[in-house]
Amino acid sequence: MIDLILLAGGTSRRFGGKKLTALFHGRPLYAYAFDAANAVTDLCRVTVVTNEEALRTTAYRMGFSVVDAPPPDEGIAASIRAGVAATNAQSPVCLMVCDQPHFTGELLCAFLLGFLESGKLLGRVYSGATPGNPAVFAEEFRAELLRLTGDSGGKQIFFGRENEIYRFSVCKEALLDYDTPWEKES
Repeated sequence: MIDLILLAGGTSRRFGGKKLTALFHGRPLYAYAFDAANAVTDLCRVTVVTNEEALRTTAYRMGFSVVDAPPPDEGIAASIRAGVAATNAQSPVCLMVCDQPHFTGELLCAFLLGFLESGKLLGRVYSGATPGNPAVFAEEFRAELLRLTGDSGGKQIFFGRENEIYRFSVCKEALLDYDTPWEKES
């Protein structure tokens, strides 16, 4: 099984706070990532890294594990470390952000199945030549994930390992994330 970690512990500074619970087309933004994760529970154990009560409640209701997000001062690496530390040391880890509402469960399932079938050690989603999230790491990279610092996430692990990467192509829209406020819905 793959350990899917939904990263939802940031402060959303560029958004102005509470981004993941803001409505996007009538639903909280985080609900899209949770739905995608729910579509792959036959392949994955799902862990949500958050301090937001609404996300915690929904995660438990969906049967996901929850890990308290560390203070966000250090950036996404702290949340990655917290999530990875709570997973099975013998399993690949997939990191997914919760602000890409167009990355569907169908895409996530195809990405993860393709990674497993590829025999590669790393997996990354691309739109053209542009890499994005989610990303998957074989268990061999667990120690590197646990040493990450700052706000760069796991992308540095991919450098110099081009032949070890399973590449999954998606349309540009699938990689759109929302870091600034959209028109608020009522």
